[in-house]
Amino acid sequence: MKEVELNEKSIKNDLQDNNQVLDQSVNRSMNSAIVRKYEELRQSINIRNSQNFYKSNKNNTQALKGFEEPIDIPNHVNSLVNFDGYSQNTEYDMHQQITVQEKKPAVSTTDKNERSKEELAAKVDHKISLSELKNKYKTDFQNGLQEDQVGEHLALYGENKLTEKQKTPAWVVILKELTNGFAIMLWVSAGLCFLAYGLTPDDPSNMYLAIVLLIVIFITAFITYQQNAKSEALLNSFKSFIPQKSTVLRDGKVKNIESIKLVVGDIVLIKAGEKIPADIRILESSEMKVDNSALTGESEPQLRTVDCSHPENYLETSNIAFFGTLCKEGTAKGIVICTGDRTTLGQIADLSSGEKKSKTPLRTELDRFVYMVTILGIFLCILFFLLAYLVIGFPIMSCIVFGIGILVANVPEGLLGCITICLAITAKNLAKKQVLVKNLEAVETLGSTSCICTDKTGTLTQNVMTVKHIWINDTVFETPYLLHLQKGQQPPYDTNDIGFKTLQQAAMISSEAVFDLSSLQDQTNVDYLKCPVIGDATETGLIRFYQQIDDVNKFRSQFKIVKNSDDTQSRMPFSSQHKFALTVVEEESENSYYAVYMKGAPEKIWSYCSTVYSNNQLNEIDNQWQQKFKQVNLQFGKGGERVLGFAKLVLPATQFPKGTQFHVQNPSKFTFQLARFQFCGLVSLMDPPKPRVPYAILECRSAGIKVIMVTGDQPPTAAAIAKEVNIVPHEIITNEDLMENDQTLDWFTASEQCEAIIVHGDRILESFEKSIEEKRESPDFYLRQWVNKPYCVFARTTPAQKLQIVEACQKEGFIVAATGDGVNDSPAIKKADIGVSMNLSGSDVTKDAADMILLDDDFASIVLGVEEGRKIFDNLKKSCVYLLTSNMTEIVPFLAFIILLLPVPLSSIYMLVLQVGTDIWPAISLAYEEAELDVMTRKPRKKTDHLCSLKLVTIGYFQMGQLESAAGFVGYYMMFNYFGFPVRELFGLANVSGYTPLKDDFDVHKNPFTGNQQDPYFNSEILRVAGTYDCRLGKKAASSIKSDINWQKLTDGNFDLRKSLLKCNEQTGEWLPTVNWSDCDVKSSKTWSDVTSQTACYSTEALKWAQTGFFSSVVTSQWSNVFACKSRKMSFVTSSVNSVMFQGIIFETALLCFLLYVPGVQVVFGSRPYEFWMFCHGLFFSISLLLWDEVRKFTTRRFKWFFKFAYW
Repeated sequence: MKEVELNEKSIKNDLQDNNQVLDQSVNRSMNSAIVRKYEELRQSINIRNSQNFYKSNKNNTQALKGFEEPIDIPNHVNSLVNFDGYSQNTEYDMHQQITVQEKKPAVSTTDKNERSKEELAAKVDHKISLSELKNKYKTDFQNGLQEDQVGEHLALYGENKLTEKQKTPAWVVILKELTNGFAIMLWVSAGLCFLAYGLTPDDPSNMYLAIVLLIVIFITAFITYQQNAKSEALLNSFKSFIPQKSTVLRDGKVKNIESIKLVVGDIVLIKAGEKIPADIRILESSEMKVDNSALTGESEPQLRTVDCSHPENYLETSNIAFFGTLCKEGTAKGIVICTGDRTTLGQIADLSSGEKKSKTPLRTELDRFVYMVTILGIFLCILFFLLAYLVIGFPIMSCIVFGIGILVANVPEGLLGCITICLAITAKNLAKKQVLVKNLEAVETLGSTSCICTDKTGTLTQNVMTVKHIWINDTVFETPYLLHLQKGQQPPYDTNDIGFKTLQQAAMISSEAVFDLSSLQDQTNVDYLKCPVIGDATETGLIRFYQQIDDVNKFRSQFKIVKNSDDTQSRMPFSSQHKFALTVVEEESENSYYAVYMKGAPEKIWSYCSTVYSNNQLNEIDNQWQQKFKQVNLQFGKGGERVLGFAKLVLPATQFPKGTQFHVQNPSKFTFQLARFQFCGLVSLMDPPKPRVPYAILECRSAGIKVIMVTGDQPPTAAAIAKEVNIVPHEIITNEDLMENDQTLDWFTASEQCEAIIVHGDRILESFEKSIEEKRESPDFYLRQWVNKPYCVFARTTPAQKLQIVEACQKEGFIVAATGDGVNDSPAIKKADIGVSMNLSGSDVTKDAADMILLDDDFASIVLGVEEGRKIFDNLKKSCVYLLTSNMTEIVPFLAFIILLLPVPLSSIYMLVLQVGTDIWPAISLAYEEAELDVMTRKPRKKTDHLCSLKLVTIGYFQMGQLESAAGFVGYYMMFNYFGFPVRELFGLANVSGYTPLKDDFDVHKNPFTGNQQDPYFNSEILRVAGTYDCRLGKKAASSIKSDINWQKLTDGNFDLRKSLLKCNEQTGEWLPTVNWSDCDVKSSKTWSDVTSQTACYSTEALKWAQTGFFSSVVTSQWSNVFACKSRKMSFVTSSVNSVMFQGIIFETALLCFLLYVPGVQVVFGSRPYEFWMFCHGLFFSISLLLWDEVRKFTTRRFKWFFKFAYW
């Protein structure tokens, strides 16, 4: 009893653990879906803002107020317009501008996604003045709403809850899965099988067939239902974001109400530990920090203040707390501006719930295949039913059974299961090659990929940054590590030089990376070149270099970072939008208490500088310095080095006295201008390519796959790396090279003339406006032209532009694979036909959005995936040919049965054994075939290249299928002849009637009418009922025992057909046989049937042996067919040994023997035991089939015209 109780407890614990794992999986999927959709909306708004600013800057050449660029600095080759500036207009002015925008008619669209983007872009509640906000929602910040107002607001804005989608009952979902097109066809087949069995219970094969069909239906429906149930759980999980209670001010009193009763205009009080009950604008904040990870994926709590940090983007501003996020610290007071479905999370939930994953190319092919098979099956079923009933005159129930047979013969029941198993096998193989496949069908999608949009850092390169050069004092210095210098050797740079010290100071202060000593056992003797670092790869390279000169932590401790007005550090992290990072520190000097240090993109940093430090003095930047900077920057970039610029701004004490309040979170709030900086120098870092990448890129090119590099590096660096890894061939001239050689060319002209182009991210924005101005067919007209170039590299791009690049490639007909690692990459990864996430550097959100995960973050692994994808498509074709070949051996017997009236050569139960028995293992073994030699030298398959093409059907049905059918018919005829039925006499026997003789009477008797003492045709039953054996006199009486010959009924095998199939000779009155019977020894043990306990000679029992002959001939022919399918063009002898294939052949042979020689099984399946010689004809045809296909392959290799028609 104790053991039973322990087992019960163990089972309960296992169930609870499984439920917890499922809940965690659902929560992860839910959070990832929200974050990805949030990121997509945020990027969309940023693109709209950039386009608006571009238009504004183009129409108004005057520099934007509050973010003024130095007028005396000309534009660089790759810098167009600065999009980082934000207007510092008053909140009222902004409100007026947005209000005008809001009054414009909205764009008419049915796309919820686009509509949500437009609504978010038009929101103004975060930027209008508090007095306007108060008037807008008719509330009081001190006393809250009046109770009589609550009802009005509730009617106007609705309840604070997410609208629940009408939940479909589980039984309806299951019913839908059980009644799709393919399932209905199987349902009808199963129902008719049961009906046929009910009318002909002596033939149990129909019942067995019906049961198997039902099993197939329910298994398929169950798997699909499980997938949908997970999606339903995902939608239901949004409810967990709504807190139960909220604290509000109403009628001047603090009240605790249900969160669902919150209305717009309510004044809400928030404290640590509470979830935000609605979207609120902060009115008062006491160091409140919120956990936005549910929306943004950021794990660090974000400070919420009363200031509008991002007036241009509602999703990024710091004065909005979003519904569903968690208050981690502090307290706050806010006004509800959105409730329920109108909240940001509500909109995202609605978008996520309606999001549908597009079909993979393989799923499209499978659906097409099922559709074709279904239509063909139904057409032939109806056709032959009508032929059998109307033309030939079979009984209605027999016609129904015929229709079922032809339907089953057309449906390859084992194919879908075989494909699933093949994909799973390939996924397992890829896992061994460091590629994790989340979606099995994505394996084949990767194989059909025609374009790969790849990151550079960490994917093409090693993501191990090392400082290579510095530019200070107008001199470029190499930067070997001091530890690597030989004894007595001095470094090329002077560590005590003021210029070097200034650059070191700027680099260390503006970087945040730190060494992580926690995992080290010995912290006294640390190897800082190998010590773990918390921070990105670029800053890691910086602190590893400067650590050898001065301890980084001690050096930084000399400079105290200033606090913002909200008590956060005056530090703005690097962002892809602004392209720089900035830090304000306390640094007393003559006439100054504070200094600003900046790092970022060289051209961006340089544009903010007016002086440069060189040789112990400050020099004004003039045209000569412009050329020097451009030359050095280009030199570093062409060397494939990542370049960072550093600058310093000393803030005058007159404008920034001690105690000045800074607000360094967004350029629009800076209290100083981004101008008149002192340029400190350049630092270049090298991130070497991974060893396997250059060869992998060449493999892609030979495979016809375009590789587009999308990076945040500057164009020269991107171009150098692209050439180093073979994305751009070394001998090819790029548009940048052409412009450098010919200064008169503009960028667009140079790009049109080149095969290889390097595109700055700003050019994408410019091209959109150019397309609109030129009234092109679409705004991305030029972008689509660029991605069609043979070689294309995108530099200085934002994540939002990466999404635009992916979309442009798809519009041009490419099957796109996109790689990424950050949260901001997730929209592009989700949009791509196949998303590929990094494992080591990838975020959970990106991994969730991706179809595949590179466990080693190596681009070469993608190429391995492409090869596996192409291989599996080839192998699936081979499996299709293999299965369709035996499919034809099921169709032809029914054609012969109906047209030639042969006793049905292959029973329905044998068809099922072929489909889901003997053929499965060999068909699966083809998934283990190695890739063909040309798999990575042919172009990606076109969308018109189908899995089941006309040529494939021709090979499977009309060549290999006919050969196997011939083998089956030879076995069929041979066995009938062996048991006394000559071949020529079989035609028409399917639909005959005879005089029922005495049961088990196979002896010869004396014929009283003719006096013949040894008459094998004498039927004593005719004499009994007629009283005479003169057919002229007894013919009418004998008709009482006349009946149709039932070839399927087991007990009819005990009747001698020689005595049944008789005709009357009207001249002599003699009963004569209608069939010219051949010899068969009814006394021989070799013709004895243990099933009927009688000889099989001259009886319907012979059909069971003939059907077994047909079946065994097909199985033995399939031995050779599986070898013929090993390759499509090369001889099978050149392919590698496939042990699984031999296992499959052994399995199907063992199954054949099991069916033939096990007595109980013989009754169920209608099989009969064979002697060895009976297999010989099947072996002959098996060898012939293999030779036939070898001839086809030889001519395919030898003659191009034959290749065109015979290569499937």
